[in-house]
Amino acid sequence: MSALRSQISSISTLLGGMALLLIGNSLQGTLLALRATAESFTPSMIGLMASGYFLGFVAGTLVTAYMIERAGHIRAFTALASLASASALGHIIFIDPWAWAVLRAISGLCFAGIYMTIESWLNERATNETRGQILATYMIVNLLSLTGGQILLMTSDPNGYVLFCAVSVLVSVAIVPVALTRTVAPTPEKPRPLPLKRLIAISPLGVLGCFAYGAAIGAFWGLAPVFAEQAGLAVSRIAIFMSLCILGGGVMQWPIGWLSDRFDRRTVLAVAAFAAGGMCLAVAFLGPKYPDGLLYLGFAFGAVAFPIYALTVAHANDFVGPEERVVVSGTLLLVYGIGAIIGPLAAGQVMHFMGPLGLFKYMGAVFLATGAFAVWRMTQRAAVPIEEQASFVPAPSTTPVVMELDPNAEPSQAGTGPDAK
Repeated sequence: MSALRSQISSISTLLGGMALLLIGNSLQGTLLALRATAESFTPSMIGLMASGYFLGFVAGTLVTAYMIERAGHIRAFTALASLASASALGHIIFIDPWAWAVLRAISGLCFAGIYMTIESWLNERATNETRGQILATYMIVNLLSLTGGQILLMTSDPNGYVLFCAVSVLVSVAIVPVALTRTVAPTPEKPRPLPLKRLIAISPLGVLGCFAYGAAIGAFWGLAPVFAEQAGLAVSRIAIFMSLCILGGGVMQWPIGWLSDRFDRRTVLAVAAFAAGGMCLAVAFLGPKYPDGLLYLGFAFGAVAFPIYALTVAHANDFVGPEERVVVSGTLLLVYGIGAIIGPLAAGQVMHFMGPLGLFKYMGAVFLATGAFAVWRMTQRAAVPIEEQASFVPAPSTTPVVMELDPNAEPSQAGTGPDAK
């Protein structure tokens, strides 16, 4: 325990910097959706902006290691954070949907590089014995920071400029603790994605599940504030709605993971997907009629929807050895990213024709289809014996580097720092 406390203390500045970045990024996503609505941007254009962010993010996960190799760890991080800070301010200078889509792509690329940089630091400090605890600590920081970003939305009018400046300040200040850390800065390994054909052969449900999760949750991040506003919620209520969705997912990660370690994981995944689909339809049909009830529905939606990503990754990892789990998980994260690029575009079109209710109808259809596919896969392949399943690991869907903290991975793939064994 003392060794763990020592390691947590040694990465506290990194976690502090990451918290500021996550707060700023969380605030920015909801803020832009609300401001875009106020500027009369169409749902299709707002969806394009969200897709631009995920397009940049996927690109960032692929090129960051090369940037660090060329410029050095600290300089690459500082450059990316500075650019992310400037892009936040760019939104109040260029009030144009196409300009915002480009700025969102730049922001996505920068944040992917920033996250990879800090997560590689965390991985360097982790030992084989403490990877799980460090990942759990990181998950808690992630959850609280994303929620904190939503709460900040209440502090000023989204139609002004103060919140945009706040995002810029948060990202800029985050540079300080990270740049001053004394922790050795390793270079992230260049991405080694698994060929998609082989990944599909290993786990068709893993591939489709991650893609579908990205298609639904990518649309949620980009367009849920638009839905909430048009459902009649005030800005403060929108912040609470988004926060409760996030908290619901965080609270239920471990209980749902516990169940998946004790039953056929596909059964748990199918039930979660059907429940998520049902909650989406409840939000779509009941939320506008009962705005106060929308907050409770949001919590319930997050509780069943957000754990699906980690469930899907755990299911895919049941079919590979520890030496391949990092690569499989990283490739599934890219599949999720591709889904998140396509999802907001599709959801924006659905909202264009069906109105704001179309968002959760679209998401409901995606989750219900995922549940149906999981049930069909149960008829095509025998279940992995419970004792042979990999343990469920609630990991954030940030970058492939975080997967190296997975305790189920081959020890040689993580924990390369001076304390690693």
